[in-house]
Amino acid sequence: MLLELNDNVIKSTGLSEQELRIELAVRLYEDGKITVGQGGTMTGLGSIRFQQELGKREIAWHYDVEDLHADLETLKNYPKKELQKM
Repeated sequence: MLLELNDNVIKSTGLSEQELRIELAVRLYEDGKITVGQGGTMTGLGSIRFQQELGKREIAWHYDVEDLHADLETLKNYPKKELQKM
């Protein structure tokens, strides 16, 4: 799905198109509507830079017990040779 905004609407915010994308993604993330990965894709920043943007704004990451279990499961299935390189 493509979301289009009228140029006048964008101009009325006083933000560039990219700044508006970031503002929208940050707000959606704060509200728990999107993930870091989705925010990174939405803004074109990628996950790491989107996380940095959240950090600059002092926005806490959403990371709960389910996320921890998913990460632990991923690590269990990760090749040991790769883990040793880390």
